[in-house]
Amino acid sequence: MRKQWLKWLLPVLAFIVAFGLGRLDSRLYRQPIGQVTAVKTVKSVKTVDNFDNQDRTTTQQATVRFLNTSRRGQTTTITNQYTYSGTVDSPLRRGTQLFLTNSGGPWRLSNFKRDAIVLALAAFTLVLLMLIVRKRIWLISASIAVNAILFTLATHIQTDASRPLVWALFSGLAIVFAVVTALFVVGWRPVCAVVVGGTVGATALAVGLGYAIFALTGYRDLHLEAVKYVTQSPQLLFFIQIVIGSLGAVLDECSDIAISIMQLDGSGKKRFNAGMAIGRNVMGPLITVLFMIFIAETFAEAVLWLRNGNAIDQTISWVMGLGFAQSLISGFGIVIAIPLTSLLATLAGKKEVAA
Repeated sequence: MRKQWLKWLLPVLAFIVAFGLGRLDSRLYRQPIGQVTAVKTVKSVKTVDNFDNQDRTTTQQATVRFLNTSRRGQTTTITNQYTYSGTVDSPLRRGTQLFLTNSGGPWRLSNFKRDAIVLALAAFTLVLLMLIVRKRIWLISASIAVNAILFTLATHIQTDASRPLVWALFSGLAIVFAVVTALFVVGWRPVCAVVVGGTVGATALAVGLGYAIFALTGYRDLHLEAVKYVTQSPQLLFFIQIVIGSLGAVLDECSDIAISIMQLDGSGKKRFNAGMAIGRNVMGPLITVLFMIFIAETFAEAVLWLRNGNAIDQTISWVMGLGFAQSLISGFGIVIAIPLTSLLATLAGKKEVAA
């Protein structure tokens, strides 16, 4: 019993080890890296812009010791400025590791070195997954890796593509995501086709319904001109984000319904009703999780708006309203997936039994 409890400390141990290795890997980098050994505040002044937004800018002077290159062990002094709002900057603290640059003058801060915490979190997550899903961790890891590679390739292609091509590219990418993930989750079986069909069909119908509603209402109170959508095609970016963001939740729901139904005996009506019951049970938690994810994406920007003196109703309308809209369309997909997947699984199950 004691060993069972001790194994759950492995993720914490992995976190500590990976964090330590990340703090000691400076020699693997070619770019100069330093560690802050001392820091002091030089001055702090209040600033006000032409929109009457108030902030405070603080200037720091830090002593930095080089951790790599031929300067290893030497020290230098750099200057850092950060604001209270923390929009694009951060304060320096003793022990902070950072990348340094020099273009003929004094050494300057290029960026913060954050690989230690990234590696630690990755190790913690990987070991925790290994304890929970055991042998299936390799399938999950492979699925994530393949999808990440496909998404990276698609983003490189779309930079020079026209709007219709971008939409076709990411729509096709969503289908490939669904197929690859379903193959890793359920394998090459008839249920895989049901999962993919339900996922793609429900997502497409939800996006189509959302587009129709927004087009008929003229995108009223939906401010796509907000900062994160300042592009030539804000609507396109908005709907692509919905498709990619909601695909996983819809696929998870379709998998639960399809796998359960196709293992049942009985009439088609019994199977269909069983699928509807399963869908109703998982629908609420999935919609809630997606709602929290979309709102969490807008939370940092909302805090920034509030700190700059904007009213709560204006912040919700301009910033968090986009998250509400995205979670609403994703909710459409989750609801539509229930009868669609139940029907497909019922029909496929009958053919499988007949065979």
